[in-house]
Amino acid sequence: MHSRILVKNRNTDEIDALTSSDPIRTRPCPTCLMCGAAGISLYENLTDRLYAVPGTWSFKRCPNTSCGLVWLDPMPIESDVGRAYTNYFTHAPRPEDIHKNGIDWFKRVLANAYDYVWRFAPLHAERQELELMYLGGLPPGRVLEIGCGDGRRLAELRTRGWDVQGQEVDENAAHRARSTFGVPVFCGPLDQSGFHDKQFDAVVMNHVIEHVHDPVGLLRQSKRLLKAGGHLISITPNASGWGHKRFATSWHGLDPPRHLFLFSRNTMERMASVAGFRDVTTWTTAARSVWIVGGSLRIERGEAVHSIGPLITRAIRQAFLQLQAVLVRRADPNAGDECVLSARG
Repeated sequence: MHSRILVKNRNTDEIDALTSSDPIRTRPCPTCLMCGAAGISLYENLTDRLYAVPGTWSFKRCPNTSCGLVWLDPMPIESDVGRAYTNYFTHAPRPEDIHKNGIDWFKRVLANAYDYVWRFAPLHAERQELELMYLGGLPPGRVLEIGCGDGRRLAELRTRGWDVQGQEVDENAAHRARSTFGVPVFCGPLDQSGFHDKQFDAVVMNHVIEHVHDPVGLLRQSKRLLKAGGHLISITPNASGWGHKRFATSWHGLDPPRHLFLFSRNTMERMASVAGFRDVTTWTTAARSVWIVGGSLRIERGEAVHSIGPLITRAIRQAFLQLQAVLVRRADPNAGDECVLSARG
């Protein structure tokens, strides 16, 4: 689900000098990136319960209610953060490439049945818009996806008339995009891509901005690449959403140490304005709460399911919690599990 990050490759000698058992080096980040306020402790001494990266991690929150930014303190230094992705899901074989046992097969059956049921709900249309980064209703043009993953979203946009270009830092994902979908992908940091100013009609990123050390800088780069009046869409976990309040330290959106910053509507709007965008709007959505809820449940329970009975029980609980997330979002427009930023260059 997540897209990949924008980080520069470390020097080869430095990689050789560090082993997987060495701690990731960090730097203190005591103040808010956006308003300079001294952060207050939100969570302390968390561990990576998804990919078992060594170390403990703490989050701070900006006390300014008009801001509310959440960030890691201390934060991995840029030259080391790539080590947090050694076992990340983008480095693993795709499910269709590996042998499936009975439990894996049953999980896929449950997921397909679940998706089929939701096709008849009003939420399905919103989910389709979200998957297309809200470009489905716009006249096709040139689109860049930052952190494009395996390229399947760009392939779908191409069938709708868009001239597509991807950017990735994960060579495995970039190779899949090129070989499976024939999508052109630059592999490397965005500032080394050679893309021209005002080259694109739309720039999109899905679960990318929370991974970068300089989110405002990323938005400024995006604006440089957009034609006048071009569209920016950025989707990120919502730190002010219902899921975070429900799961707290088990919320899938925390993902330490890979998520360096966590945003809400206020912080996304402020960053876009600082970066020079106009017509800035934000909203939240619960259209994809199912995978955030599912990941949070796995973290909360701390267990792998190896038999069908517990798997069905967890699936029912996951469905119930997604329905709750949807209902809460209808009552509170700020409560969705994902925050969407839309702006014009």
